Parts: sequence; structure tokens; C-alpha cells
Amino acid sequence: MSISSAGLGSGLDVNGIVTSLMAIEQKPLTAVTKQKTEYQSEISAYGTLKSGLSTFQTAVSALSSAAKFNAQTVTSGSPTVFTATSDGSATLGSYAVNVSQLAKSQKLAISGFTNTTDVVGTGTLTISFGSYATVGNTFTPNAAKTDLNLTIDSSNNTLAGVRDAINAANSSVSATIINDGTSNHLVITSKDTGEVNSLKIVVADSGDGNNTDTLGLSRLAYDPTAAAGSGKNLTQMQAAQNALLDIDGIAVVKASNTVTDAISGVTLNLLTTSSGTSANLGIASNKDKVKESITAFVDAYNKLDTTLRSLTKYDETGKASGALLGDATARSVINQLKSVMTKSITTGNGLTTLSQVGVSFQRDGKLALDATKLDAAVATNFSDIASLFATTAKSTDSQVTYLGSTSKTQAGTYAINVTGFAPTTGTINGVTATGSGTNLIGAVGDASEGLNVKVTSGALGARGTVNFSIGYAAQFDSLVTSLLSESGILASRTEGINSSIKRLDKQAESITVRLTAIEARYRAQFTKLDTLMSSMSTTSAFLTQQIATINANSN
Repeated sequence: MSISSAGLGSGLDVNGIVTSLMAIEQKPLTAVTKQKTEYQSEISAYGTLKSGLSTFQTAVSALSSAAKFNAQTVTSGSPTVFTATSDGSATLGSYAVNVSQLAKSQKLAISGFTNTTDVVGTGTLTISFGSYATVGNTFTPNAAKTDLNLTIDSSNNTLAGVRDAINAANSSVSATIINDGTSNHLVITSKDTGEVNSLKIVVADSGDGNNTDTLGLSRLAYDPTAAAGSGKNLTQMQAAQNALLDIDGIAVVKASNTVTDAISGVTLNLLTTSSGTSANLGIASNKDKVKESITAFVDAYNKLDTTLRSLTKYDETGKASGALLGDATARSVINQLKSVMTKSITTGNGLTTLSQVGVSFQRDGKLALDATKLDAAVATNFSDIASLFATTAKSTDSQVTYLGSTSKTQAGTYAINVTGFAPTTGTINGVTATGSGTNLIGAVGDASEGLNVKVTSGALGARGTVNFSIGYAAQFDSLVTSLLSESGILASRTEGINSSIKRLDKQAESITVRLTAIEARYRAQFTKLDTLMSSMSTTSAFLTQQIATINANSN
């Protein structure tokens, strides 16, 4: 009888022997599995690092704007009359504001329709925007607005159809229908306030060919210069009017109740009239807000530092070491961050390092904020603090204004030279700049590339310098963007690790196939040995029996 289970014939422990041998054979697979686990731990660690950098960037990005540090508090002496906000660049002080009239939009109406499905007429409507002057009886088109041209035919010639056609155009005019209990009124309203947005409606009536009478589509005609019933057929429910106010006794006329250009850097939101009484508008520095911003910067850096230390820490027992201990890429990230933090900034003023506002490294590598130093800096150099953190620029010529820059603009002091106006032409940093209207933009390839300045007026020739600086928060924002980019060192490193994991997967697959064959060979060999030993045991027993019989017979 053949032996079907290893070891049942001779008592040889085939399973135990094969298991012991395979434990040795599987060491290469164990090593591959261990290496893969380590790589997967690194991938997870890099995910933690990227998340930490992203959180840090969110914090410093909010601090890379000068407005965050040029914080101002704006107060209204009569918040029911007006409220106000500042972009941080307003001149500190107080203003007396008196609002005598709010801006309104024009409303025109037509009545007399029993149902909204009643037919108005067919033809075309041309709605224009502009200013109507009673003196001279003239209508001056608003050059900033485009006429609205509508075709009214059998598909939309009802009262509701005309309303829907006007609204579907999504222009600067809207329409609605109001029912007063007996009839329906079509109300046409200019969406924008101010006299400059008054309405004029010209009709081409295809019904009777008369474009100004009160029949058919021409009932919607409204020429403010025409006679009532002869082209001025709609009823004016509300006239367009400007906002009227005075600031420190200076009369101000605006088309909108949101006034953005009366006081530089301040937006006024007019709510109602002042009843002839002026209210105070106060603008002051919000020093507490600046302190909060600097504290937020320190906290954000320390949080990132904690993450980096956890990922790269060394534990003598080896049991709690960071997943990125000794990792060259992680070390590069740490070095680049510290490089930004430890260098000085060329700001063009007395503040060049973080230590001057009380921010400094401690022995444990974290940042600490000295409140006393910060208070002193806020008290003596408040206007210069922004340049330590944000992207800022200062011009020595009052008629040369910094407008913006790009990621390619390098920090430095740039000489401005104007060679012509309308459009403005000239050089920045001695290199011919691109002229655009009144602006000069730094040339491509030069250190000033992307530097955008506005020259309002003045003489030709040398126009002073613009000192452009990139503060710590702005530099960190740019650095982290580079680190987290698809072509950055973190993406390159994780891509390399993932490639190694794929290679190990293939290697493990190959080893597994080989181990299966080795185990099958071992089992076949030891099963054969078991069978042979069983056969030899049977033969031995038979011979022993025969010898015993012979010995017995010989006696």
C-alpha cells in the first residue's frame, strides 16, 4: 500500500522537516517584505510631511500680504448712516461725513393689463443707459454700458414674455410684474444706481409701424426727451439719482452707495441720510491685529517644526525613531526652511531681521516671541513691520507707485528712468521696460522681471528708485509652493519610493513562485525517503522473523 501522508509509513516527520527548511528558504522573502514595510512607512511619513507643509503654507500665505500688517481700525460715528472699511493703506486721522442723499436706480412702469398672458405687441426693443439733463432736455449715453437689443415676436409678445426676455438677457436692467389687485404692471428697473444709469427705451413697432404711440409694442417706448404719450409712454416710478455727501466740507457726488474712491484706501457704505448732522469717521492703526499676525507666524512655524522633529527623531532603543530619520530629502526640507528663517531681509528701512520684532530661535529649535521687543517695535517702527513678512515695495518718488510683481521678481533696489509718456516708456534697473499705459513692467530675464510700477506724471529722466523686498512669510509661501509642486523634491522622492515598492512586489512574486517549487521538491524528496524507510523497515522485520524461525528450527 502506498503512503499518502508524509511520515505515516516510517514515522518520519516530513511536515516538520519541510517547515524548518522552508523557514530558511523564506528569509529572502522576509527581507523583501520588511523592506517594503519600511518604504510604506516612508510614504506615510511623507504624507504627514506634505500635510504639515500645506498647513504651514496656509498660515504664512495669509501673512504674505502687506495689508495683513498695515492693519487699521475704521469706526463710524453713526453706523446707521454709514459703515466703512479700510484696505490698510488709508491715511490715519478723522473725517466729518454728512450724507444728504442716497443713490437710487430708475424704475419705469406700464399698467393696464388684465392678465400676464395679454399680448403687448411685436418688434424690437433697444434699451440704452445714460444721463438725462432737464436743462437742455438731453440724454447723454453712458459710454461704459452697451445697449440691450431684444426681439419681441410671437414667442414672447405677452406681458410675461417681455419680462422674461429682458431678464434672460442678464444685462444691466431687470423686469418684474406687480399686480395691484385689478391690473398687472410691468416694472423695468436699472440694476445700477446713479444718474449715469438712467434708461432710454426705443421701440421699432412691427404691428402698426408707429414707434411712439401708445398702441402695440410702442407702449414700452421711453425717451426722456420726448413728450408724454409720444415716445415717453412709460411712467417713471423712481428717478435715477446720485449719492450726495460731503467729507470735511467737500461736496462728493457718486453714482453708487458704495463709495470706494472718495478717501484713498477707504470704502464707505452709505445706508441712510444724516439729517444734516455730520458723523465722525475715524481711522487708526490696529496694533493688536499686527501682534496677532506675528504670533500666528510663530505658532505656525513651531507646529511645522514639531512635525519635522517627530518624523526625523532618533531613539537610542531604535523602537521610536522617526520614519524619516537620516532621510536626505527630509533633511533638505529642514535646511531650506532654516535658511529662510536665519537670513536678513533687505527692506530699505531699519527692520531687517525677525529678532528686531522679538522673534528668535530657542535652544530646542523652536521660535519664541518676546512681547516686550514686539511692543517696542510696534511703537517705534509700526509702518515698517509689514516689510519683514510680506512682499512690499517703497518708491523714493511720490509719483511712482508700486502695483505688483511676479514670482520671478527678485528682491533689490531698482532705478526708474522715464523716457516718454502716453504711453509711458523707460527703463527699470537700466533695462528697457515694457510700457503699458502709465505703467512700466520689468523686462523678462532681468532681476526686475514682473516688477510693475505706475508713473502718474512728472519729468522725464531719472525718477528715483523702488526698493522691492520679499518678507519671511512671502518667502516661505514661495518655498513651500516649490517643495509641494509636482516637480518638487518631495514628489520626486515619493515617486522613487513607489517605484521601489513596485520593484519589491515583483521580486516578492518571483520569490514566492520559487518557494512554491522548492517546497514541492522538498516534500517529494522526503516523501520518497519516508516510503523507502518504510520499505526497509518492512524488509528488516521480515528478515528478523525469518532468522528467528531458522534459529528456532535449528534447535
